Amino acid sequence: MKYLSLNSVNSCKIIARMLDFLKKTGKLEPFEIKSSSLVLALVSPGLYIYSILISEYNLKAVEIPYMREVFVILFLIVGLLPLTKKESVVNYYGIYVFLILFVFQHYLTYTAALNNFSIDYLLGTYIVMFGAILMLNNRGLILVFSASQLLHMWYRVSLVDADIVTEGAILMSTATIFIYSFIILNGFIRYRQGLLEANQNLESKIKQRTLDLENRAKQLYERNKDLEEFAYVVSHDLKRPLRNIHALASWVVESDSSYGNKLSEVTENLVTLQEQVDQMDLLINGILNYSLQMDKEKEVKLVDVDKLVKRISMVNSTNKSVIEIKNKLPKLLFNESQLLQVFQNLIQNAIKHNDKITSEIEIDYKKVNNEHVFSVSDNGPGIEEKYHAKIFQLFQKLGIKSHIDSIGIGLALVKKIIERNGGRIWVESILGEGTTFFITIREH
Repeated sequence: MKYLSLNSVNSCKIIARMLDFLKKTGKLEPFEIKSSSLVLALVSPGLYIYSILISEYNLKAVEIPYMREVFVILFLIVGLLPLTKKESVVNYYGIYVFLILFVFQHYLTYTAALNNFSIDYLLGTYIVMFGAILMLNNRGLILVFSASQLLHMWYRVSLVDADIVTEGAILMSTATIFIYSFIILNGFIRYRQGLLEANQNLESKIKQRTLDLENRAKQLYERNKDLEEFAYVVSHDLKRPLRNIHALASWVVESDSSYGNKLSEVTENLVTLQEQVDQMDLLINGILNYSLQMDKEKEVKLVDVDKLVKRISMVNSTNKSVIEIKNKLPKLLFNESQLLQVFQNLIQNAIKHNDKITSEIEIDYKKVNNEHVFSVSDNGPGIEEKYHAKIFQLFQKLGIKSHIDSIGIGLALVKKIIERNGGRIWVESILGEGTTFFITIREH
């Protein structure tokens, strides 16, 4: 039993090695499979027509009964095999092509001999032989095909009662096709092998580069997470002493006021300290919003922009701030929190930096092609053109009403949100008359 079991294992190993050898030998590239399939499918009707023509014009032609029809069907079957897309067909298609061509070539040689090597049969034999060699891509298969054909032709010629010149011409023609075809294909195979090696090297480099990029992306992701955690920790640690300072300063100011005394110099300094604490609190919140907001808020939903902007306008409207919405605003697919920050920053920016007694703000909308274009206009002091790019940078202020609560992050945050969502932002301004900010949001 053990002996039989060992024999079975050895047989399986031998079969596996043979299949692996045949797979390597008959391996074709996808474009080669497509090309060979098309040629064989066309050979099928072409072979039938050529055979019929020979029968019509050569009344003495001798053929094996029904073999013509058999090969027509076989060529068609092998030609259509790749359409099945089976793994066994793709992996061994070169072997299928070799076998059908090998058998057909020897059939042609035999038929040519039956017809005393008449020119019509001999010409067909040479054409198929040359074409078959060009279709094969493996040196070993070409050698087997050509050498066996040369031996078969020599054997058939030796059996025919022909003069030495005819025999020599037939054998020399066959040998010439073999030699030149092999020389041509040898160069082609070397070139093809070089391309395959180059492709393999390129694929290897691409895989390595992709792996490096994935590792780099993973490292960047981990660093970003560390930076987020660091930002939260720093903001928490910074805000706590700031809140304590603010509370103590408020307590001293309130205590001083409760006695009815005028603000002393110390109290005035404490008020200034409170203002600085408020400014520091604004700065921390602004940095957190700018650096973390895009990661925290990713949910996209249908937002009624008209209602959203009306809510913002109602909160910011006073006797000295008049906000008008000229056209009904649309509904958009966007992150609601981000869109709120965009309009809130633009409206508050227009109010804070206005130099007129009454701030007049207009919000307008129009659709241009596949973009929604919004504008926020004010009657403020205007912005010189040389500062149009600067105002969208972090911590950049133009010095207008510098005492107000502004840290130069609002417009940078607006620009970041709009551009991250595929939109654009720009400013148009006339000194002394006002400024208009435009933003676009692409339609989804």
